[in-house]
Amino acid sequence: MKRTVIVLLLLAILAAGLVADTSDYYPVHLDVVKVYTHAEGYRVVYRKGYGDFADLYIPVGWFHSTIDASGKLQAAKAELVRGDDPSYPYAVVYYKSGVFDHIVLFVKSDPFDPSWGMLSPAEGAGKFKDEPPKLEY
Repeated sequence: MKRTVIVLLLLAILAAGLVADTSDYYPVHLDVVKVYTHAEGYRVVYRKGYGDFADLYIPVGWFHSTIDASGKLQAAKAELVRGDDPSYPYAVVYYKSGVFDHIVLFVKSDPFDPSWGMLSPAEGAGKFKDEPPKLEY
């Protein structure tokens, strides 16, 4: 009886391991401190290491799907999720096969929340480039 239970338990563990899904995506979590709005996109200030901060510029065009030259629909590179979860704001950058794929930015719904700010036109000019982000750790 004991032997049967042990064998069934081992088979259940093995089966659970075989059924587990694998993903091509590698997520990187960013602890966002502040999100600045700008006509060209969002400047995201996030924590890196111990006590340092880094900037990530997300162009507004990334939040929309596009059609490429061959007429194929290309998914948006960014998604903005508004909510009131206590963990907001934060961001998750997804890499697929080691290459940037998309980013999801989770922000507070209330635009008057201290996590929101406005970036002056001069400060953001030319910084919102359509190139993969280079994260700092």
